[in-house]
Amino acid sequence: MIGIIIVTHESIGKAYARLANHFFPEIPAHIRLLGVERMEDHDDVIRRIRTEIDGLDAPGGVLVLTDIFGATPCNAARKLIVPHKVAMLTGLNAPMLIKAVQYSGTADDLSAFTENVRQAAVKGILALTEPPEGT
Repeated sequence: MIGIIIVTHESIGKAYARLANHFFPEIPAHIRLLGVERMEDHDDVIRRIRTEIDGLDAPGGVLVLTDIFGATPCNAARKLIVPHKVAMLTGLNAPMLIKAVQYSGTADDLSAFTENVRQAAVKGILALTEPPEGT
């Protein structure tokens, strides 16, 4: 099992949690949510993320999902990356979230899982400039 910690600005993570509930009625205990307030101290954010990581029983490691690269949630989580133990993906989107929730309970290879979740995020972004044929 791989633990998931979603670290976002303020209540964005709560919206993602509601989205996950649409597909998965019960969010597993190895998935945690952490909202970062606008004026929150950077070191406090790091401590809060570390507490969540340490509190997870996740033998396969922990994947941290953040919303925006370079912003406080990302910058704080990035300091806690440990090869083969804690990884991070930025640019949280719905396909990324669904893939992570769906497979984290059975995954055991953090690097492979991180790449699979990243691929789901990328493949879920499409540029559509024409209506479908026949409409």
